[in-house]
Amino acid sequence: MTTVPKRATILDVAKAAGVSKATVSRVLAGDYPVAKPTAQRVREAVEELGYTASSRARSLATGRSDAFAVIISEPLDVFFADPTFARIVQGITDALSDTRVVPILLPTATPQEQGKAYRLITNQTVDAVIHLSPWSDQGLLDSLASEHVPTVVCGQDEGLEKDSPFSFVYSDDRLGAVQAAERVQAAGRTNPVAILGKQDQPAATDRLKGYQEVFDCLSDERIRWGDWSERAGADAMRSILDAGLDLDAVLAGSDRIARGAIEVLRRAGRNVPAHVSVIGYDDHPTAMDRSPALTTIAQPMHAQGEAACRLAQDMVEGAPARTIILPTELKDRETV
Repeated sequence: MTTVPKRATILDVAKAAGVSKATVSRVLAGDYPVAKPTAQRVREAVEELGYTASSRARSLATGRSDAFAVIISEPLDVFFADPTFARIVQGITDALSDTRVVPILLPTATPQEQGKAYRLITNQTVDAVIHLSPWSDQGLLDSLASEHVPTVVCGQDEGLEKDSPFSFVYSDDRLGAVQAAERVQAAGRTNPVAILGKQDQPAATDRLKGYQEVFDCLSDERIRWGDWSERAGADAMRSILDAGLDLDAVLAGSDRIARGAIEVLRRAGRNVPAHVSVIGYDDHPTAMDRSPALTTIAQPMHAQGEAACRLAQDMVEGAPARTIILPTELKDRETV
């Protein structure tokens, strides 16, 4: 039976070079003063033995783990069903592709998961934290606020942003909603309804604020709350039609909500956009996966992931926390 060769250790290198393990670590780290002849002996021993420093050894030598925790506070079935998160994660992985840093996905939807994540983070297993959904956080951010761990929050939360040591990156939901409402207004629509996600999430309430800046007619009876799904959009649209409200436009808080509303309108004999304009939000894949192509507000999710990495890297290097606000973009298609 073939025996797997034993991997060389830092102790083997130290013995071969006639130095201490600490000296080997200093040479490998490259940022400590070591006499040139000593450093040369260490490098020759490393090459001869085929030694590769373990991540733990590098961490001890450099004070860095070369890992970022990516916090997922949504249940995993929700997270993986939402392409929005996938685009942010893709931005994170693309930004880190040419670095030593690896992203580690940490689910925190349950108290048990939060406890594990907190121990991992505070044990210096990661250099920084990128939190993807602060609106569903259940206390982890509060715990991290006093731990001096570089933390970046993807999403807008005015209360948290004001009093925390974290960096933030997001697109302004209120301004994006103003863009959406102004596009509908430019089409000559005067009687919109608004269908939004969860009322306790800043993304939903901020979008409503933007809609109402343009349409002050959006009273409570013309607003429906639910979640961000197509089913929720359909349920809300049925409720609006059953209430007999006069409408010529739907301001949908997400593209999935918009798709659900369009299907109910179609079944009720209301043509989009001839009878009713519909505008979505997010530029989710569903905006283009069927006819009519959805007019919507695009959020730069991939860019958000990239910006989160830049902020995290800056904070690891000692930069202060700061906020990056990314622009939204109107995607003018066929439903307005």
